[in-house]
Amino acid sequence: MLSFYRRLAVKLQPLQPLWLLLALASLSWLGYLLLLAPVGVSQRWQLTALVSFAFTLNIMLLTLLFDQPPATTDASDFWSRLLQRLRGFMQYMLAWLVTILFLIILWLFLRIAVGIIAPLIL
Repeated sequence: MLSFYRRLAVKLQPLQPLWLLLALASLSWLGYLLLLAPVGVSQRWQLTALVSFAFTLNIMLLTLLFDQPPATTDASDFWSRLLQRLRGFMQYMLAWLVTILFLIILWLFLRIAVGIIAPLIL
């Protein structure tokens, strides 16, 4: 899982300014919906704006956390080995957290597609 996220982060790293621009655009869209939009429009599109903002933030988190491989040091004593294993464990837990966040975002997107976008098309 960590190697997959590292490869993905290396491929997405050059697009970091694009992810930042998309995050700012979706945040400004959400701000417009919350503050200025009519109630009907706001209720319909708030979840979409929030999910798009969460997706871009999660992509940015992925590219920041997993772009560098972990530093391998010569662990000769107990505390160095323990610290190295704890770092590996925490990075593995971060990978699971990113995966869970992606699954939640995917579930919310499917909820949007079924609940909002499908009635607009049909």
